[in-house]
Amino acid sequence: MKTVILALVLSLTGANAPSPKQEATATGQYCGRLWSNGNLVQANTEFKTEGDGRLTGTYEFADIGTMTAGTLSEPAAVTGLDHTLDWQDKYGSGKLTITFKPDYSGFTGKWRDQSGSPNELWDGVRC
Repeated sequence: MKTVILALVLSLTGANAPSPKQEATATGQYCGRLWSNGNLVQANTEFKTEGDGRLTGTYEFADIGTMTAGTLSEPAAVTGLDHTLDWQDKYGSGKLTITFKPDYSGFTGKWRDQSGSPNELWDGVRC
């Protein structure tokens, strides 16, 4: 009887658990913040992995009572947790350099414009 109960408990608790392969990817939505116009504002960043291994994505951030959208694109596929992507929105373009947590539950990064400055915060956790 104990074996049957244990098997039932294990099957129920693991029924919705993602496989390790699913957890080990940057693909998904991250809720976080970025520094914009002198303020730390809400940001939502979504990444997907292309067939060639490059990260691409979209983002939006709080911008004076509205949300401003932009795009992200990695020039070449990179293995590991560190990535540099190109960002582009209505204010311009630049680079976003990020490091994912080993389980891809979040990332921390810095963005800069084409001139190389500023070098400002951009982060997120899965949401």
